Amino acid sequence: MSEKNNPVESEILEKSLRQIPAPVAVVGACADGVLGGLTAAWVTRVSLDPAMLLVAVGHERYTYDLLKSSDEFTISLPNIEQVDTARLFGLKSRRDVDKWAQVDHVLLGRGTPALKNCTVRFLCRKTDAFKTGDHDCFVGEVVEADSLDDLPALPMRGADYAPRKK
Repeated sequence: MSEKNNPVESEILEKSLRQIPAPVAVVGACADGVLGGLTAAWVTRVSLDPAMLLVAVGHERYTYDLLKSSDEFTISLPNIEQVDTARLFGLKSRRDVDKWAQVDHVLLGRGTPALKNCTVRFLCRKTDAFKTGDHDCFVGEVVEADSLDDLPALPMRGADYAPRKK
């Protein structure tokens, strides 16, 4: 939303929006054999029957193109021991480092990566994608779910998973 269309002062708006609780999740994708992943805070359920999840991903993220090209993705909720892993996926780009090579992971479905020892993980078959401002929303039907009954790594803030502006 541009400032000219939004009467709320941008600093106040940003601070206020950060107060909305959001899960911290590692999203995995694979296209043409390239594994990618990022930390996302904009993940939510959008349907119970069938079970469907939505993740919003910024257009500038490397994994964005992998998600556009793939027909599936994973969502892993890191446990409290995986805060550094969540930060790795949020603060480093696949352009510079293969993050999956640095963490314990499993390949689900057609080879889509997910965290191995996490709170829960989902394999989703992509059913829809649509543009929402500076992000696209990817919607997927849950085709596999694993729950390891551990505590999730909440809360984290934008500085923990947002790439630094250059």
